[in-house]
Amino acid sequence: MSEPVVLDHASTCLRGNPLGDPFRRRIEVHLPPGYDGIRRYPVVYWLPGYGAHPSLGNRALAFGGSVADRLRQAMADGRMPPALLVVPDCTTAYGGSQYIDSAASGRYAGYLAEVVAEVDRHFATLPEPAGRAVAGKSSGGYGALLAGMTSGLFAAVLAFSPDAGFEHCYLPLLPAALDTVRAAGGVEGLLARRDSGPHDVPFMVAMSLVAMGMCYADAPGTTPSDALPCDPVTGLFRDEVWRRWLGHDPVRLLPAHASRLAGLALLHLSVGERDDYGMHWGVRALHAALDAHSIPHGYHEHEGGHHGIEHVFTEALAQLWRVWRETEAGACAA
Repeated sequence: MSEPVVLDHASTCLRGNPLGDPFRRRIEVHLPPGYDGIRRYPVVYWLPGYGAHPSLGNRALAFGGSVADRLRQAMADGRMPPALLVVPDCTTAYGGSQYIDSAASGRYAGYLAEVVAEVDRHFATLPEPAGRAVAGKSSGGYGALLAGMTSGLFAAVLAFSPDAGFEHCYLPLLPAALDTVRAAGGVEGLLARRDSGPHDVPFMVAMSLVAMGMCYADAPGTTPSDALPCDPVTGLFRDEVWRRWLGHDPVRLLPAHASRLAGLALLHLSVGERDDYGMHWGVRALHAALDAHSIPHGYHEHEGGHHGIEHVFTEALAQLWRVWRETEAGACAA
């Protein structure tokens, strides 16, 4: 398969961000088969999950190809409409941004909008919401949902195993994460392992909760320790911090954004029935909330867990044929 085009982009939104993270970011663009710069194509913006490298070109496992290879082959076979695949780099010093504007972590929703504008400037795209989809897994699925709720940039949202129903996907992880923090000598000791390792599953889970706290914090200068929903030394729960986390839960955000979600051309949720992090219960809750608000959406619960589920992406993205058939026809006529 062909190599992606990589743009070097200097972000206005990320310049001077609270964590001191780089404001120059790479944007990975995979071109569809037959791309010639003349015909205009729709775009899928793919948001990687927490801790993942911002790329679709890497293999997740020794078996099978990369996600980009799978999707480009699906385009060549006609199972998925031809489209550009774009991967922004929205990582932070803590591993992830949740793709939201955060007082403590930086303006990553704003940055995503910059990426859309940059891609439209450099490539033959359909530069309108009807020609754009946003998709992602885990934290990337969460980011896709939030973008669909708040940005108006995308007509299609596909969320795979997204963070939702926070009492299901975060709270059960907290005791073991506190054990990992304690064994590391505290939050600062955990953060020191970012460079030294080991980067095992307990470390990544504990770091993810630290990152979530920083993303959901409402004040610049919030410390990673203070951002957690309980004191990492005593375990005393901080109700006010947890309420702030819940204010970012898609299940709770849904009523305020129901009309925008109802206006999407496609809203698709997918989750494994034995998700390793309890995401299936949160996504079930989100599915029920969407039904309660009569918001059209697709829901697929597959047999897998949280990892090794790349095979479900192609079937879900095939639904974009329906979304983009009329959009592309209109663009060709113009």
